[in-house]
Amino acid sequence: MMGAKLIRVGALARLVLLDGLRRHALIGLVILAVAGQSGALFFIDFIPRDIGRAAADFVLSMAWFAGLIFLFFHAVQVMALDEEKKVIYGLLARPLSRGEYVLGVFAGLALLLLLLNLLLGGLGLATLQVIKGMVSASYFPQLNLAAYLLAWGGLFALQLLLLAVILLFSGLIRGSFPVLLLSLAYYAICSGLPVVRQAVAQQAEALPVLAGLLKALAAVFPDYNHLDYKNLITVAGPWPAAGELLLNFGLAAAYVVLALWLACVVYQRRDLQ
Repeated sequence: MMGAKLIRVGALARLVLLDGLRRHALIGLVILAVAGQSGALFFIDFIPRDIGRAAADFVLSMAWFAGLIFLFFHAVQVMALDEEKKVIYGLLARPLSRGEYVLGVFAGLALLLLLLNLLLGGLGLATLQVIKGMVSASYFPQLNLAAYLLAWGGLFALQLLLLAVILLFSGLIRGSFPVLLLSLAYYAICSGLPVVRQAVAQQAEALPVLAGLLKALAAVFPDYNHLDYKNLITVAGPWPAAGELLLNFGLAAAYVVLALWLACVVYQRRDLQ
């Protein structure tokens, strides 16, 4: 029984993957990243120091930007329940259940996102190698491959978290544009809440209730900075403890699982007529 469900989920994931490749969803993003990383080669002379750190930050930022474009435009269009997308009614008919539909779409888009990250990761590593060879060792002291992979793993984990949240929003509201707006608002809150929490923490004695509320909101709007390890790529320094790494990635996985479970519940109760 479980094997048959996995086969159906895998079949739908394959369809989503092939549809994304057929629509050339990745080609434009890869070209954009290549253009941005190539442009960085012409501006390294304007950086007075810490060229390695600036280059690594730029490469990871370009990958994050490309991932956001993929999530907010291609993924939202695939997930959103829209009146014009009549194909979803066929997909949700038996023998494919709604829960299997949620997992299949997520798996297919996650595979596309993984492929995008593999392409951009290889291009980014080549770019950093070229920049390291163009400057002296004092400006680019090291290029730690293990830290590079760790930073990219954190980036991919954050993208999967946002992908699962978008899938949940697609079941709560109808139409691609409202899903896009709600997803953008969620991402903006997750990005800005740590700054507000830090500012309020300085006045915690005067505003204890607000400080507690902002801490509680972290359960709904996680802090993305916990999985940001790009500063370790070019700087020789201590790594976070193994327990801290496991906790951060474990929490991200828990958020993804919870969001997918809620999405399955919403789709089971959703009236699609």
